[in-house]
Amino acid sequence: MKINQFVMLNIMPFVITASLRLIGLTLRLSEAGNTTLSPKQKKPPSLFAFWHSRILTSVYYYRKRNIHTLVSLNKDGEFIDRVMQKLGYTNVRGSTSRDGFRALLGLKQVLNNGDYVAITPDGPRGPKQKVQPGVITLSKISGVPITPFAFDAKNKWVLNSWDNFIIPKPFTKGVFVLGKEISVPSGADEKILEEKRQELETELSRLQEEAGRLCLS
Repeated sequence: MKINQFVMLNIMPFVITASLRLIGLTLRLSEAGNTTLSPKQKKPPSLFAFWHSRILTSVYYYRKRNIHTLVSLNKDGEFIDRVMQKLGYTNVRGSTSRDGFRALLGLKQVLNNGDYVAITPDGPRGPKQKVQPGVITLSKISGVPITPFAFDAKNKWVLNSWDNFIIPKPFTKGVFVLGKEISVPSGADEKILEEKRQELETELSRLQEEAGRLCLS
């Protein structure tokens, strides 16, 4: 293993998680909307969906709840896998673009076992805030409805990345907003699947606007 790779996979996860915990202690975080659907209250099996750009604060706030996530098989995914594990997450490796069906079956088994699953439906490559069909298919084959949520922070850094990844600034206010459950019938055809995909995308966009408004109030 090259030195750079060793540092990235064995040292940086400690640095990132320690920094996240330190910043997290200063944040004023709260929930709004359908809070009974929160990972902190809703019993599993549960399937959560949120935008990729909101990963950082989401994985901090909902850490150590035995939530399973989908992490890609590439080198970046290996790094993310190690960071997430340190925060108490269990990861299924794969993506909707590579080994997609195998990954969905793995997540379906997690839900069948009565656990939590969280997915960023526009990740790992985008387009930004456009729902890909994987989470809709997972809801269909598992029978578990999708619970969307959004997050925003009053003061934040916005990175020049494909998803405009956000990092809340220390001591700022942040709000999570939980939306309505979206159920996908087991017999849904392509038309219904697309309707549900659009419904989830619209709801996530609405929640994102609401989170932005609430964190400024």
